[in-house]
Amino acid sequence: MKKSNTPRRKRLTRKNRIGLSKEWIGNFDGKNIVIGYAKWYGVDLLCAIKELRMNGVTVDEEYEDEIKRSIEAKTLAKQINEEHRKKKSIDIQDEFSDSRFAFIAGYTSGGAAYGITHDEMEDHQEENDEIDLNEIF
Repeated sequence: MKKSNTPRRKRLTRKNRIGLSKEWIGNFDGKNIVIGYAKWYGVDLLCAIKELRMNGVTVDEEYEDEIKRSIEAKTLAKQINEEHRKKKSIDIQDEFSDSRFAFIAGYTSGGAAYGITHDEMEDHQEENDEIDLNEIF
């Protein structure tokens, strides 16, 4: 059996973390107990707040709301980046096609495009659809 490289404290369940964290809270001497707890036990900030409250530590409601807004902002930023990535992918595909060609493979020395036309692409797709139907039946 392969030994895990992850520290044991980061593999604990909530029940075990709450039991062990009482001593950790007493010995904590950092600036922000929520961030320290989250890093030490490998949990997210909202989980750290919830578990610290279970151990009797008071955490400001405004701080919790700030963390929630931060998480929502990160999620929104990821969605926007994903949309930009998809749009960029579509734009790149448009570079390799135009109104006549479905895919432009290249250009001749005179500058004329060559590749697969939309009609050829449709014929090829119809052939593939027929082959799939014949294989099924």
